[in-house]
Amino acid sequence: MSHPIQASGIRRTALIGVIVSALGFFVDLYDIIIFSAERIDSFRDLGVPEAQWTSAGGSILSMQMFGMLVGGFLWGMIGDKYGRLKVLFGSILMYSLFTLLNAYVTNLTEYQWCRFLAGVGLAGELGAGITLVTEQVDKRYRGLAVAMVGGLGMFGAVTAGIVANNFSWKTSYIIGASLGFLLLALRFSMVESGLFHVMREGKVRRGDFLIVLRDRRLLWKFICILLVGMPGWFATGVLITFTKEVSSSMGMPELPVAATVISLNFLGFAFGDPFCGLLSHWLKSRKKAIYAFLVCYGVFLSLFYLYGGHSLKTYYGLYIGMGFSVGFTIMLFTLAAEQFGTNLRTLVTSSSLNLTRAWVIPLTFVFTRLATALDGNFLLSAQMISGAALLLAFFAMTQLEETYHKDLDFYDQ
Repeated sequence: MSHPIQASGIRRTALIGVIVSALGFFVDLYDIIIFSAERIDSFRDLGVPEAQWTSAGGSILSMQMFGMLVGGFLWGMIGDKYGRLKVLFGSILMYSLFTLLNAYVTNLTEYQWCRFLAGVGLAGELGAGITLVTEQVDKRYRGLAVAMVGGLGMFGAVTAGIVANNFSWKTSYIIGASLGFLLLALRFSMVESGLFHVMREGKVRRGDFLIVLRDRRLLWKFICILLVGMPGWFATGVLITFTKEVSSSMGMPELPVAATVISLNFLGFAFGDPFCGLLSHWLKSRKKAIYAFLVCYGVFLSLFYLYGGHSLKTYYGLYIGMGFSVGFTIMLFTLAAEQFGTNLRTLVTSSSLNLTRAWVIPLTFVFTRLATALDGNFLLSAQMISGAALLLAFFAMTQLEETYHKDLDFYDQ
């Protein structure tokens, strides 16, 4: 059941919160991309046999993903119990320390644990930032604020690619840690959410995921948020990872370069994130903007399956379009933050963000097994899974409430 609480006045430091949250997203994406970009160079330098590069890379990525899953719930609970700023300070400090240590690892075991612990630290960053922005910015401008966060943050992926191409893997990790410490210094200019301060004065259960699990209505909303995010992570995770297999199934004589696909996908993403926020503001609706982007995603995905194999230019160009159309993800987590009360907002936003990213694990499993069952037809496997994911996303969106005009001064109990 939702209960109203009283909110404090207008937040004078809302713009600072938006900028620092955007820089936090920047660091988030830098970290996610930098391992993929420096994997081979770091393994070669550490003396890892080439035959182990694929398995070792998968193991380290799994450890980092598991760390982010753990961190999503951990920092989410801390954010709702002790404050959003506690998460913003603690998570980025933890990330920065272990990313710095990552530059000095001497074996794969150390590498795995540094990525795991850096993942735990990084997991709370974006969820807490989105929560703080939604609670500090006037409801009329929340969409625009999130557009700024998404637009500025996406350049973290671009920066990671540039850094990886111009510096050693050790220097790349040191730069990532330095960005984190710089961000930590900027956090001292921020103030805590007024809604959190008011809630803390009352006797309210905070940061308890059992509230969600015991309430069918809240649990269903949480599941629907995850389902809406599924198509985007199929495109960003599975299709990109298996670019070689999918393009081979298309019969392309010249196969695309995975690194180029990644760069172009994030280029589209960098424009899609802010545009979705602007569209939401113009339409005065979160749901209509997300629906529009899901339709756009469906169109580009269909064009990709029909014409992507005709030439490299077409293949690459359609990846820009798909990257743009999955730019609804930041708006989705804004919608998630607005669906739940102040006592659960950071927990739900952080955990749903990292659980949505984790879709890549079961989707990859199903994709590869289905392709094997289809005699190696990776294209048909991709078509079947992406189609099912898109239908589930549309259905899930019908189950979520519109939150554009929603006041956030309430809690769930």
